[in-house]
Amino acid sequence: MPGLFFDSVLTCPVCGQQQVCRIPYNERLDSFICKGCECEITVPGDQCCIFCAFGSHKCLVSQGWEKLEQKQLREKMKNHEHKTEKKFIPALGYDFLTGLYDTTIRLTMPEKKFRSELIDRLKPEPHEQIFEFGFGTGANLAIASSRSPNSSFFGLDIDPKVREIAFSKLKDKDILVELQLYNGGIFPYDDAVFDKAYSCLVFHQLDDETKAHCFSEIYRVLKPGGKLIIGDWGKAKNRWMRTVFYTVQLLDGF
Repeated sequence: MPGLFFDSVLTCPVCGQQQVCRIPYNERLDSFICKGCECEITVPGDQCCIFCAFGSHKCLVSQGWEKLEQKQLREKMKNHEHKTEKKFIPALGYDFLTGLYDTTIRLTMPEKKFRSELIDRLKPEPHEQIFEFGFGTGANLAIASSRSPNSSFFGLDIDPKVREIAFSKLKDKDILVELQLYNGGIFPYDDAVFDKAYSCLVFHQLDDETKAHCFSEIYRVLKPGGKLIIGDWGKAKNRWMRTVFYTVQLLDGF
């Protein structure tokens, strides 16, 4: 994208007098006073401001200022991503327990029920682009892919160990899914590419700042009107459930 112009030459439509004017970045100008004939020149109804109507260069919004600012911010974050690694909590709180994740979930939770309901609510349709944030060991991707083999599924996670497990699991089932790793920064996808997104047992592990960032990125990569489904822990309904959940927190974090 070319550089922006911050000055514009306004030409009076009455007398032809020209004058240089600074383009503001935080306000929209509907009129200006001509220095030649001293007439007040107003914006026609089909133009957004005096610069778009009478200027040699249009306003900053029309020049693409907002898109350029977003692009520069993303490039800046990408340039710094390789310098810092985002700390993350492994699937069971400790890296050496990751291999036991599937067994632990199967023994401590109604796994088939909640995963089935998650995909029911997701309702994958043929030819949709669907993205899972925090794919873990690939259990949800396996179910979703078998339900809708003509959908395109993508997965993103921060843990390289679970990616190895997920890749092996999906390969054994002859399921082809693009599994990518990231380091807690910008998602490696373009804007508005996915029809739906979902996440399961991930957001309870994130602090408020990280939650906000991830929601922002999910919003960015979803198409307008896209759908987001989140499956996660709810509030314990009684003391017994609270006690059982305490044992989960000992492993998974508080």
